[in-house]
Amino acid sequence: MSSEPGVIVVEGLSKAYQVYATPRARLQQFVMPRLRRLLGLAPRDYFRDFHALRDISLRVGRGETVGVIGRNGSGKSTLLQLICGTLTPSAGRVAVQGRVAALLELGSGFNPEFSGRENVFLNAALLGLSRREIEARYDEIVRFADIGEFIDQPVKTYSSGMVVRLAFSVAIHVGPDVLVVDEALSVGDTAFQQKCLQRIRRMQDEGVSILLVTHSTNTLIEYCDRGVYLRRGRLVMDGPCREVVKAYGDDLLAEEGAIGVIVAAEPEPGPPSPSPSPSVATPADTAPPAPPAQEARAVLQIERVALLGPDGRPAAALRSGDVLEVELELQVFEPVAEPCFGVQISSTDGIVLWSATTQQLACALPPLGPGRQVFRWRLQAAFSGNRYVLALGAGEIVGGEYKRRHRLDYAGHFDVMPEPRSGSGWLAPRPEFLAAGASAEAGHGG
Repeated sequence: MSSEPGVIVVEGLSKAYQVYATPRARLQQFVMPRLRRLLGLAPRDYFRDFHALRDISLRVGRGETVGVIGRNGSGKSTLLQLICGTLTPSAGRVAVQGRVAALLELGSGFNPEFSGRENVFLNAALLGLSRREIEARYDEIVRFADIGEFIDQPVKTYSSGMVVRLAFSVAIHVGPDVLVVDEALSVGDTAFQQKCLQRIRRMQDEGVSILLVTHSTNTLIEYCDRGVYLRRGRLVMDGPCREVVKAYGDDLLAEEGAIGVIVAAEPEPGPPSPSPSPSVATPADTAPPAPPAQEARAVLQIERVALLGPDGRPAAALRSGDVLEVELELQVFEPVAEPCFGVQISSTDGIVLWSATTQQLACALPPLGPGRQVFRWRLQAAFSGNRYVLALGAGEIVGGEYKRRHRLDYAGHFDVMPEPRSGSGWLAPRPEFLAAGASAEAGHGG
């Protein structure tokens, strides 16, 4: 950890909780230690320790924006609560300079029985503003929250999005030196999220230090100066955002069983059963799942997938615009009169970026007979520099609709190498910015 001073300084921070197997064990822990001491017996605990955080050290400088990323249960929210002082550490120390405004758990700091107006005054007062200061900023707070007449209704009648609107508006209008935001912004609608991110940009320009927890690797890269990656309560990496995102993506894929660009289904005795339908409809096909009776049929299965680069060899990294071929080997158990295949491309954190089926693309496919067959999807990597995850589906057309018979949720991944001066994100729109009158001059030049 750097020895430079910081607005937020975290040193050797740990947080442990006592976890009891039963209510009886909790009662024993309360009574038995005293009794054992009276009887001269050795002490004994009736709980186990759960370490939400272990020995975390980091600094956030003045005007710096640090993004915290990690899976659910990695300790992100615990870290923020310790920094804000709503939790007491088990070990280590936290030092924060200046006024801290925080959006932690949804609705934290709000009294549900009070109206939005009353909560504005209550919350701003807790953040250190005088009543006169709050009154001077009240109209601006209400205007930014944009919840209309609900400002005078009890907060318990608000939707989650309305609570976030009001909480964020209060937090940014109290003139904080440090803004701490947990994943609350993911609750709001898209337009309000963009409005909040624009305000975060302005606060960055004003020198506010920001600690931002997000599941979005895109947000981390776009808005943060550096990233912090937590896993199971430990600090895995603190460094440049793209390196942190790569480490996080590698771990996500490894935990899902990823071993490279070639994926093979596990062999099973006898005809294999298709993969069960996911509970959330994000299939490689974009059609609804088939009825249980149809899904039960062992019609076909994807047994091997290979990702091939422009030279026809296995590839894990491509340049934007390169051709990627996805080769799948299929085991067909019954004749399929009208086969259909699906493909889906997602981000490492599960955002579906694109999907299609051969039916949607109007591909006329011949019937399939029993046996092993090989097919290829040919795709252009028309994406920006990032990591992308493939899912594949295979099935048949029944009554004019695609019925999936097998799906690989993880069918491999590939990296598109970032290009200089190309922006960041998922898309690669090849942007150009023309000076005023350039298009007219270009037209005259023809």
